[in-house]
Amino acid sequence: MSLQEIRQNMKADALIIFRTNHFLGQDILDSENKILELTGFSGSAGTLIITRSHAFLFVDGRYEIQARLQTDSQQISVVLCDAQINPVSWLKTHFREGVIAYNPWQISATYLKKLSQSLPQARLVAISNFVATPPAKVFAHELKYCGVPMAQKIAALVEEINKKNADMALVCAADSVSWLANIRSSALPETPIVRAYALVDKQGKITLCGDNLEFDEDCNFECRPIAEIKDILINRRIKKIIADMKTTPEAICEICRKSGVEIIFGDDSCIKAKAIKNPVEINGMINAHIRDGVAVCKFLRWFEKNYRGKSEFEIAEKAAYFRREQPLFFSLSFATIAASAENAAIIHYQPEKDNSKIIADNSLMLIDSGAQYFDGTTDITRTVAAGTPAKEQKQKFSLVLKAFIALISQDFPENTSGTRLDAICRSVLWRHGLDYKHGTGHGVGSFLNVHEGPQNLGASGNDYPLRPGMVVSIEPGYYQENAFGIRIENLVYVTKSSHSGFLSFAPLTLVPIDLRMIDKYLLDRGEIDWLNSYHQKVYQTLSLLLDEDELKWLEKACSPL
Repeated sequence: MSLQEIRQNMKADALIIFRTNHFLGQDILDSENKILELTGFSGSAGTLIITRSHAFLFVDGRYEIQARLQTDSQQISVVLCDAQINPVSWLKTHFREGVIAYNPWQISATYLKKLSQSLPQARLVAISNFVATPPAKVFAHELKYCGVPMAQKIAALVEEINKKNADMALVCAADSVSWLANIRSSALPETPIVRAYALVDKQGKITLCGDNLEFDEDCNFECRPIAEIKDILINRRIKKIIADMKTTPEAICEICRKSGVEIIFGDDSCIKAKAIKNPVEINGMINAHIRDGVAVCKFLRWFEKNYRGKSEFEIAEKAAYFRREQPLFFSLSFATIAASAENAAIIHYQPEKDNSKIIADNSLMLIDSGAQYFDGTTDITRTVAAGTPAKEQKQKFSLVLKAFIALISQDFPENTSGTRLDAICRSVLWRHGLDYKHGTGHGVGSFLNVHEGPQNLGASGNDYPLRPGMVVSIEPGYYQENAFGIRIENLVYVTKSSHSGFLSFAPLTLVPIDLRMIDKYLLDRGEIDWLNSYHQKVYQTLSLLLDEDELKWLEKACSPL
């Protein structure tokens, strides 16, 4: 059904559509993306509100340019969200007493509560539309990679169940379920989560609820269709169940209520536990990034010699080729951003095979890419010169580099939140009247989601403190519309500092930063020393893993500034 057909058949005043399925906040297939189908917008975050006369697409600053380019302004208005404007506040302004329809499978209990509290005079109408996920193979994530057996993880959840005097815990976040049960799947092209819910009783028995899952022989789980959740609750005489309002669809809450089950709302404890990587996972991340560094260095050397006449899509494919050659490679961790010249100002631009720009001489190339390895997940951005960069481009790059170094080299007190750290990075650019419309960093999973909470480094992020063992990105940028874009991104893990009561960042990403892009006169002595030390570590770590010609390239790329 098209946007126009939906409007013509609407009985409500407004219909709210989210970019998700019944696994809230997780990646989805393009075929499941209703917003993409109706608007053409391919960004990874957005909310669509359809009224009888028009449609409104709500996006954050990352997608401001992209949303305008991909949508028809005659049918769709792009609304940029900020501290004051969001879908709920907009509905409160325009449909305070209206009828608002939603799909209870695609809205969390938390969001629906917020909607009802903000619009007490409106009538919220559930229009249920459950779409089963397509077939996927499920396999075990081996102990040599995950580090902690499933029984140990479940024991912590059972302790919580008993503490809250409940009969069962319901885990709806697919990445939490995958982590808890030490399983992964082929359901999505770049994120190896198992798309299932988990029911865990107080004896520690786990039942997965998912559709069209095929388990390998080494995965011995009871798995029932999601449609049978009500039968499970009734047959096991469940009276009280623990669930997280933020990750549980309202449809599931309604099933519980109709089954006579009391829901005890609390945080999904798996989210916090999996954010702190155990020593096996940290070691796996280190090794995965060494192999990834080899792949990216091979790619960057190839790019310097071969970019002329190549399209952005070909560049992205070549970056993927070098990663596929590495041991323990499973998939990319997201669709590669390979953006040349003005396209790099579109923060999450992704080239299309039949419609991507040919790389021009003396332009900038932004490559944001990563991979899923069985022992870790990577995510790196490098902005490199295709030829000779302009003076302004070197200046802006050097300022972004200063912001990057300011944070990555910063020690900080224990219990410091990502919001406070964001300001350290961003303030370097603020002094020059510059800023960027995305977060400074995000958490990263271990052979899981490349974007993982609860930690977040952003001006509008949460106050959750960083803790030792967490993996985060550091990625400041600068974007000049219709001209160029710059971003530098490394992954790091949080560790104890040499100063008592303080933490610091330990490097994971090991890839040179393009020296041709740097105006060294804009860097101070400490920044130059950090860069030289980092490049020395890159060279020492990767030099034995490259051939003679690649080693010559690396030696030059890591030469002291």
